[in-house]
Amino acid sequence: MKNINFKKAVLILFLLFGTMLSYGQEGYEEVVYLKNGSVIRGVIIEQIPNVSIKIETADRNIFVYKMEEIEKITKERIPEQFRNNKKPVNQGRGLSAGYKGIVDIGYDIGVGDYGVDRIRLNIINGYQFNPYFSMGFGLGVRYYYDAEAALMPFFADFRANFIDNSVSPYFSLGFGYSFDLTDYFEGVGILLNPTIGVSFKVSDKTALNIGVGYEMQRMKYYDYYNGSSSLNSGAIGFNFGVSF
Repeated sequence: MKNINFKKAVLILFLLFGTMLSYGQEGYEEVVYLKNGSVIRGVIIEQIPNVSIKIETADRNIFVYKMEEIEKITKERIPEQFRNNKKPVNQGRGLSAGYKGIVDIGYDIGVGDYGVDRIRLNIINGYQFNPYFSMGFGLGVRYYYDAEAALMPFFADFRANFIDNSVSPYFSLGFGYSFDLTDYFEGVGILLNPTIGVSFKVSDKTALNIGVGYEMQRMKYYDYYNGSSSLNSGAIGFNFGVSF
């Protein structure tokens, strides 16, 4: 691993940015304004260009309108009174069910014979099944500044809150595979990252997460006498994240 391939790094930044943009769609809906003054809110499930659209409302009703009946179509934030009318998916004090995005940053301190310090960033798209369990898939960046190298892991993320409350201890497990941004996106090895911490609920969908965990990255090492070998690089990590 030598110098970082900047073209690939820029591409990764665009991917991360695109993923983050998708978070902003939570809490929005499509709004159809008709020429007769009516306003229909929901999700457009079918559109025939210049002919008609089909929209499904929050209460599962489906309407079809010809384009000549429509004044304009916009995407707007769901008004608070309409959000409250949605079905209650969580009667407790923990997180509500639905889409779950996570942005997580941290610093890992290398441990063991082959441990290396690293800076960590994860972006995860997932689903909160109930106040206790969520699952998602994410990508990240690990920068090993002593080695001037960067890896990109693709991983599955499993999370469990222990209690249905505004403050809850949690456990997460990330499992995936990393690629070398330094060396033409070459496969590096398996990533395993168990973490324990505390989650502080801010709203029905938002929480702040503080945790400590262990990250094991399978990596290739080169020895002058023995040649290359695949070994585990371990680190103790401290992380701060936001889920929404």
